Amino acid sequence: MNTAAAEATTLSATELHAAATVVDGSTVIELSDAHLDRIRRGGVTAVNHTVTKPYVDTATALRQVNRCRRWIDEHPDDVLLALTVADIERAKAEGKEAVILGPQDTEMIGVDLDLLGTFYDLGIRVLQLTYQRQNLLGAGCGEEVDPGLTHRGRAFVGAMNELGILVDVSHCGERTGLDAMEVSETPVVVTHSFCDVLSPHIRAKSDAFLRRLGEQGGVMGITTLSGFLYYPDAPSRRPDLTRFVEHVKQVVEVTGGVEHVAIATDYDETWTEPMRIAQLQSIARSTSKEQQNLLGDFGWNERRAIGMDDASDFPNFTEALLAGGFTPDEVTKVLGGNWLRVLGEAWKPGDR
Repeated sequence: MNTAAAEATTLSATELHAAATVVDGSTVIELSDAHLDRIRRGGVTAVNHTVTKPYVDTATALRQVNRCRRWIDEHPDDVLLALTVADIERAKAEGKEAVILGPQDTEMIGVDLDLLGTFYDLGIRVLQLTYQRQNLLGAGCGEEVDPGLTHRGRAFVGAMNELGILVDVSHCGERTGLDAMEVSETPVVVTHSFCDVLSPHIRAKSDAFLRRLGEQGGVMGITTLSGFLYYPDAPSRRPDLTRFVEHVKQVVEVTGGVEHVAIATDYDETWTEPMRIAQLQSIARSTSKEQQNLLGDFGWNERRAIGMDDASDFPNFTEALLAGGFTPDEVTKVLGGNWLRVLGEAWKPGDR
């Protein structure tokens, strides 16, 4: 046992959490002091922030990136923009939050590789290829048919590799995601999802997909939304962090290692109950699979797993993973170490 691992075994859950570099692999942050307070209380070092809304046009996306960048600039004592793993390490050392800019869509870019470079220059370091529906790169998981990554999609992934942008396939159809893993020279990730074998869902990933993800060196972040971690035999039962750990263990078993699983709450801090009601009304008028209600019938106050109401509850992940039988070293990897590893592999070309 190395020195770091030996020291970790002597730490309490509170001390282990405080020592770890904790990363939320997918969230939409509220640009506010309330967000900063939740992050501090949760001991979170870095977040992958969905900086642009899905399906927006180029001008709107640029404005949304600009708004986030200006907020970061206005809070230099609390926040920094993460462009390298060293930035995340510096945030940990200085007690700041590192914000990674990671849109969940490419429709604002299309297939314009020059524009992709522009978004890279603005700080984009994680990028999801599709969001639910078909676009010029490939199919989303909301499509009835997934023909896979398009010819232009393959060129796009190659350009992401060259720039140093992490390829995310969370909302992609299975064939499109597998094709991305085939094409990409660096590991592909599923920033926020869960296991289809435990909670069948169009947003979940199959065991076959997870095996390939492990072979390719990727990571999947497990969400803690109730509608995603649901129990098939008791769909109205609100899941807790024990259920989260079950999904973590499934990924470990299928991929062959704890190195391929992490945390991603998939929480949208800007979402309100009236917005949720309006969304459900819109879905009720649609027959599209892409537009179906993905989050189940959980009420507003039950939409998140028990024990993880917001980012301030992040220490509960450490408690749950330890209680689930993971070693302190493994817990540290799930809390953020695995994200740091895969980010470093993807971002290295850009750093050079």
